[in-house]
Amino acid sequence: MWAGVFAATVVAAQRTNTAEDDIKAAFLFNFTQFVEWPPAALGSSDPFRICVVADASFAAAVDRTVVGESVGGHAIARTSPAAPDAARGCQILFVGRQEGDRLERWLAAVKGSPVLVVGESHSAFEHGAHINFVIENNRVKFDVNKDGAARAGLTISSKLLRVARTVTTERTQ
Repeated sequence: MWAGVFAATVVAAQRTNTAEDDIKAAFLFNFTQFVEWPPAALGSSDPFRICVVADASFAAAVDRTVVGESVGGHAIARTSPAAPDAARGCQILFVGRQEGDRLERWLAAVKGSPVLVVGESHSAFEHGAHINFVIENNRVKFDVNKDGAARAGLTISSKLLRVARTVTTERTQ
């Protein structure tokens, strides 16, 4: 059922010509429903942090999408870490394509931490992003690095894996 809700949200957004940023922001929110973080990743009173390292229009799209939302009883807070080390406190880290020259620093800062790293460039996926947005046939889709996420202590639901464009494991790399 969740996969149907997830897919319907994205398809409906695309049919109404919603901007690419809004579609990606909806995906980020939906990822919170299909990824499991280890219990120690979030304190009992901490907000669920979606960290955005991207342009202001994407940050605004995320803000519109998550306002008033929560995950497992934790209010969602969108933040923009000033430096890579600050991203360790995130549950999701989105690294925009304009961060190409600093991409490796962002990924290195959270490596091994229970942070779902989402990118939007081939380079991000090659360097270790767990989920990567791609545009195919004028639609926003995504690829998943299942083993990379598992090494970070994250469990990605089979429902999310079924709607991914591709799922990469060590056997398929």
